[in-house]
Amino acid sequence: MTLEIVMSRVALRDQAAFRQLYEDTSRCLFGIAVRMLRERPWAEEVLQEIYVSIWNTAPSYSAAKAQPMTWLMAVARNKTLDALRSRRSERACMVQPTLDHADDDGDGAPLPDIADEGAGPLQQLCDATQAKRLRHCLHELAAAQRQAIALAFYDGMTHTELAAHLHQPLGTVKAWVRRGLERLKPCLERSAASAGPPVG
Repeated sequence: MTLEIVMSRVALRDQAAFRQLYEDTSRCLFGIAVRMLRERPWAEEVLQEIYVSIWNTAPSYSAAKAQPMTWLMAVARNKTLDALRSRRSERACMVQPTLDHADDDGDGAPLPDIADEGAGPLQQLCDATQAKRLRHCLHELAAAQRQAIALAFYDGMTHTELAAHLHQPLGTVKAWVRRGLERLKPCLERSAASAGPPVG
């Protein structure tokens, strides 16, 4: 079942479709939240708020205005920003979200925010809602590249955190991520083109 069909059913208050939507997209949307908040428990809480918002606003979604994943990612980003603003207000102090694009010269730089246009392969990871396609392409990567990308994308780790977690030099993990993303992009494009529109 395509994401477009799932979204149309969610808009009609189909709870089974909503569960399917969560299964298909929650890892991607969690990745947005955890990279912005830098706290996994907080991101898990916000993820639930994101899906409440999706359920409540799904009837307003228009396929003519945005692709489903683009719309979902915008909801996730907005709800996460709301959470950041709320905490700033409560604590009366500045909380710095990690929203900047990756800087290969910055030791603690995150990967590009997948909600931003032009994020390239990371955007395609979110758009690859057909799990088989994504798994196929990830498994074409070397094990080290696959692990680094999964940790960065789904767990929101920065390059510095990856280096510490994997016990590797910073330059090495940067190269793993960069080369892995370079290989993922054409694979996802080929896979989508050869498979055609996914069917449920």
